[in-house]
Amino acid sequence: MLNKKVKRTYRFRIYPNPSQKELIEKTFGCCRQVYNDFLSMCIESYKADKNRTINKYELMKLLPEYKETFPYLKEVDSIALQQTVIHLFDAYMNFFRHNAEFPKFKKKKNDYGYTTMNNNNSIRFIRDDIQIPKLGRVKVKAHRHLPESFKFTMVSVSRQGKYYYVSLLGEEEYFDYGEYIKESLDPNNSIGLDFSLSHLFVDSNGNHLDMPTYYQDSLTKLAKEQRKLSHMKKDSTHYQKQLMRIKNLHEHIANQRKDFLHKVSRKLANTYDYVFVENLDLKEMSERKTDSKLGISIFDLGYGTFLQYLSYKLNWLNKKLIKVNKYFPSSQLCSCCNYRKSDLTLAQRSWVCPICGFKHDRDYNAAINIKKEGIRMILNPSN
Repeated sequence: MLNKKVKRTYRFRIYPNPSQKELIEKTFGCCRQVYNDFLSMCIESYKADKNRTINKYELMKLLPEYKETFPYLKEVDSIALQQTVIHLFDAYMNFFRHNAEFPKFKKKKNDYGYTTMNNNNSIRFIRDDIQIPKLGRVKVKAHRHLPESFKFTMVSVSRQGKYYYVSLLGEEEYFDYGEYIKESLDPNNSIGLDFSLSHLFVDSNGNHLDMPTYYQDSLTKLAKEQRKLSHMKKDSTHYQKQLMRIKNLHEHIANQRKDFLHKVSRKLANTYDYVFVENLDLKEMSERKTDSKLGISIFDLGYGTFLQYLSYKLNWLNKKLIKVNKYFPSSQLCSCCNYRKSDLTLAQRSWVCPICGFKHDRDYNAAINIKKEGIRMILNPSN
């Protein structure tokens, strides 16, 4: 049994008062200005001498002089401006390392956050408030208790729609039971999941999960709000208010979906040692031109997000998410006698095996085969 440190992020909703909101928005704007102007400096430096690589500390040294030119930058958190320059430099160099696209200039209409540091306990919880540099004490909804071992160094303040959030980034200790846990995992305590457009998935136990279609249920309301927006003068006060209503509606839909997927993935992670799924290319599936509604259905299900949640929750418990090759014929194989029906079409939702005579539900049969293939991969990894 070992004590190990892992990186974690805890996110809480905050309720700033009007003056705090004003300062947060001003900080967003100042960080955006610093990011865009310093990106322009990087571009000009590259044009002047393509053989010279700009240094992070050169950019940092320019910041005090830059703040003298724009005195209002001194009103916001100085560390937030420093972190903006660091983030810009990392994004700029990642382009030359072929790790990312060239950084884009930030736009005012998009929601951004800023990052600051927890120096000498400058950020801390005080009852129902959180102390943040420059902002002071801000009301926070602490919906969970932070572990005693959690030590955070970086803090991000962000806005999504009309809601404000604070994210604490740090490390915490956890017990790693190592090989003892891995050896004790039982392949029989496992489940196979087959992706289903009608549900979210069908499992190898014959159960299916009915995923609420939050986005499609809100399409009528979204269309109504969008029509209102189209009749308003662009960038007017009413236009901006209506745009915020639409953003908030999208945020509400996303939060509904996330909440549901978190609960489902947590239940599976707590119950099973292994979860087997197909390694599907969801992006390719959503872009198929055969059915224009396919992409909306896949997006509304949030299957990719569900797998992400399931993966890290299993990993926290030292359990495994195993992905079966997407070319594995899970739907075509008879789960009873292994006969392969090669001519099975996507429209056929059930079929009868000509060898053993068993009638298969397509998705249920696929889930059983995915589980069998996953167990084979565990027991015979070389084959």
